[in-house]
Amino acid sequence: MCAATLIDATDALLSRYDQLDLRGLSVAEVAELLRQQGAAYLSPIERIELAERLITRRRFLIGAGALALGMITGCGSQEQAAAPTATVATTRTVVDGLGRRVEVPAVPQRVVALHDLDNAYALASLGFAPIGMGSITLGDPFERLRSLGPIPPALEQTVEVGLLYEPNLEAIASLQPDLILGTRGSHQQILDQLTAIAPTVLIDQTAGDDVLSNQRFLASLVGVEDRIDEQLARYEARIAALRERYADTLNTLEYTRIDSYGVGAEDNYLILFDLTPGTRVLTDLGARRSKTNGNVDNDPFPAISLERLADYDADVIFIGVEAGTQPEPQVLQLLSATFAGQNNQIFAVDYGVWGFRLVDALFIVLNDIEQILSSRSLNTAGDFR
Repeated sequence: MCAATLIDATDALLSRYDQLDLRGLSVAEVAELLRQQGAAYLSPIERIELAERLITRRRFLIGAGALALGMITGCGSQEQAAAPTATVATTRTVVDGLGRRVEVPAVPQRVVALHDLDNAYALASLGFAPIGMGSITLGDPFERLRSLGPIPPALEQTVEVGLLYEPNLEAIASLQPDLILGTRGSHQQILDQLTAIAPTVLIDQTAGDDVLSNQRFLASLVGVEDRIDEQLARYEARIAALRERYADTLNTLEYTRIDSYGVGAEDNYLILFDLTPGTRVLTDLGARRSKTNGNVDNDPFPAISLERLADYDADVIFIGVEAGTQPEPQVLQLLSATFAGQNNQIFAVDYGVWGFRLVDALFIVLNDIEQILSSRSLNTAGDFR
């Protein structure tokens, strides 16, 4: 095991909450404590990040038993020698998600992307091949990426460098990168070790003024930004065609998005965060957020209890769940009396894809909505108005 244990990571995330003493607790005990009390201390986005940490740790323990000892250590030595610095002709300065001014190669060639989705896939889907990547599952770096479709060919030769939250520093250094990419939520704690290897740029997954802000920034770092524009041109053409075809429905449709994380009642959220593919596509199609959502406009991640779900009625309710699953029966029961429930207009969607801030996700969300529109006629005369 490496020094950056789950409890260390959790303590770092909860450092300002003195009321919660997590040291010495098992993973199960931490999960139960957060299930019972997490809402009192954590914002929804922090609880989402922590849930991913717990998932990562569980999969690490499973994967470690299946791999030969020494194949992947999970963490590198904190005292390894710095890798040789790659020679570049010119450099430029960029501002990353922490507000740091970072000098990076003008044309990076050897990029290690520590986050499977927000770094590695964000570039590989545009045709740029990172030489290394972190993943959420030890031994299967592409597990989460499959929800977005076929694995990009640009990742075929990419080397796994450990878990997303516990990258193997020795493996990273051995690749001799000229640029390392990470995320604020996952890699800020090891920034000093990363910058000792190569220039490191972190993105803030919740920041930006557009759904594609972070992907566009990363694309600009490696010179493939024009490929986002090419894909967006195709997306806009599909939006225009679909909006014209279903104008009568879309122009009067009001919706609610509810995303569910974890197992506790406090882990169900009404998601109003505008910087998600789900909201971007629905807005581009002409649909509007339900008027019942107006009282929480100033909170992008308002947490709501199960008992309050029915207050957020709409013509259509999209419930984000884990891929391949359905909403909990209790949730559907509570929503059965809503206008959406009475008209059988509650739809389960993949909360991962509907939340991934990538251009590929826009197309998948668009496919989901087109399938709904083409398969039935929606009642958009909701009495909740």
